[in-house]
Amino acid sequence: MNGFLRPSAADLFLRQADRLAEHPDANATIGALLHVTGAVPEPADLREHLAARLPGLPCLTHVLSGDGTAARWVPAVPDLAHHVRAQMVDSGPGALETAVRILLREPWPEGRPAWRMILLHGHACDGFALLYLAHHAVQDGGSMTAVLEALFGPALPPERLSAPARGLSSTDRPRPLQVLRTIRTLLRHVRRHHLWRSASQPLTSRRHTLWTQVPDTWLRIAAQAGGASTNDVYLTALTGAVTRWAEDAWPRAAEGTLPVMVPVNLRTREEATAPGNRLFLTRVDLPSGTAPAGQRLARTREITAPLKCREHKTVLRAALTRLPPWLLRRLVAVSTAPGRLTVCASHLVMRHRLHYGEAVVDRIDPVICCPPGAPMAVVMLSYQSVVSACFRVDRALPGSECLPALWNDALADLAGPSAAAEPVIGSATSTPTP
Repeated sequence: MNGFLRPSAADLFLRQADRLAEHPDANATIGALLHVTGAVPEPADLREHLAARLPGLPCLTHVLSGDGTAARWVPAVPDLAHHVRAQMVDSGPGALETAVRILLREPWPEGRPAWRMILLHGHACDGFALLYLAHHAVQDGGSMTAVLEALFGPALPPERLSAPARGLSSTDRPRPLQVLRTIRTLLRHVRRHHLWRSASQPLTSRRHTLWTQVPDTWLRIAAQAGGASTNDVYLTALTGAVTRWAEDAWPRAAEGTLPVMVPVNLRTREEATAPGNRLFLTRVDLPSGTAPAGQRLARTREITAPLKCREHKTVLRAALTRLPPWLLRRLVAVSTAPGRLTVCASHLVMRHRLHYGEAVVDRIDPVICCPPGAPMAVVMLSYQSVVSACFRVDRALPGSECLPALWNDALADLAGPSAAAEPVIGSATSTPTP
């Protein structure tokens, strides 16, 4: 035995969702696009660099084998000639983003570790990009940040990596009173909402893939002014953006509250690079409508308070590691049933500067997946002084290409006058992709 937790119900769900996707846009691929300033490396040198670090990265050297109770993590030796390759990119506007959208559609071969690193070059005169992709059944956002820090960051002890949940330990034991509080919190949000079901505009497996970047000071200033976290600011801006879009395009989503699925990170430092997901997908119903942004931020801060509570996370961790597999599968099936899937919003933080030799990583654009049945998924990644967000949105939602720009506007509204001094860094629109 390898000592890892068995593949979770979430791991198995993500693999099955990938298989059921009617279009490769809806596969379960996640990742990150690293924008690097410096000389373009030789692919052979990059492979050698990765090979030296593979022994400490079990999520890159195991595959998910079997189904149900027979599912296991099985060792597999990566073939770096397969996993690491180079590709020339045109220098025109949007060429890099278009190349990434096409690469996201590549299937994952059976029996090989589900990750790849693609060196993209030719689009910039002073640097290159590294596109790291992985199957979400094998890696979540936390383990992905740990992998990138292990490959391109400073040598760090596990407790200083960005991946582990702060203050969470595998030896913690939940208190009975907190168990009751957590159950009550979870049960409050199990009802079906059917918000995204429409006979005239059924959801599809086709996706817009869009990125936008803003200064991290926008979130920090808004958080400080509202006594909230930057994640609260992110969620408040996201609900504001969805509300503005939905007023004309999808009116049901512009009224009352917006159900949002938020992954709660439960990864401990011992599991920083272990295969599989260490998260609990929790639904929160956030204020939408036209209330002032400050009021909505205050209400969001109250609603998300349990997600920040260490004792609440301890209960979720116990559920993830101790509940019978059949019960966990049932919980995942209930939360992902038609009528319950909704917007998913993730937040990642990369706390350490990355580099490859003398070349420095200046910006990181995250990549999120949006499985069949989900209307949209958004991930925000904070790195250095830039916040980058990836929107993957069902093309069936009319006019949804405007959501990144609306999110920028909502963040600027929360940040106030300081946003005018630091303009939006960049925004990529959805261009036609073959």
